Amino acid sequence: MQILIIAATSFELQPFLEVVSNYDQCDTLVTGVGMVATAFELGRMLHEKNYDLLINVGIGGCLDRTIEIGSVIQVVSESFVELGAEDGHNFIPIDQLGYGRSTFNSCLLNDKELRLPFLKQGEGITVNKVHGRTESIEKIKKLHPNSLVESMEGAAVFYAADKMTIPVIEIRGISNYVERRNRATWNIPLAIMNSNKALIKTLEYLNNLYSKI
Repeated sequence: MQILIIAATSFELQPFLEVVSNYDQCDTLVTGVGMVATAFELGRMLHEKNYDLLINVGIGGCLDRTIEIGSVIQVVSESFVELGAEDGHNFIPIDQLGYGRSTFNSCLLNDKELRLPFLKQGEGITVNKVHGRTESIEKIKKLHPNSLVESMEGAAVFYAADKMTIPVIEIRGISNYVERRNRATWNIPLAIMNSNKALIKTLEYLNNLYSKI
């Protein structure tokens, strides 16, 4: 199985990069921050080589304050929540406009749903501008009440996976809550460490799972 591991920045993947030589089946791709950079770099990479699985790893903000900072979530669906049109105070998603889809789900691998038994699952939203204003946070929670994680890249990876029919796993370490910007409450090192541990555990789990097929 050929696996491409994708991160926005090298520091989000640094713990794994230190041991990547132990994983011959894995390539890594650092795209840069945001949907545009991720889409371009991922498109270029998928043009050059075929992969059996994409794994997106990184940190993210959490919309649920009952989940502890440093927790790791497997994001099983992603939405482009800014893709659409404004109509006064209302937002019309691209789905309703009739020009495309805004939400993408993780694919199946050999008819098995890619839900990792050792991680909590949840939905994700992908944005160009992370939320940091009370009014906009409350609005996005109302529009996407089941979403747990906010990132700037996840939906771009899910979109590419959907278009190329490649299974995808997204692993996000929670570095902060989605709130007014307050770096004093963030714990980026913990989120990175735990998400990379989850990545390694995922590779071991997949190796064990598919060696039995």
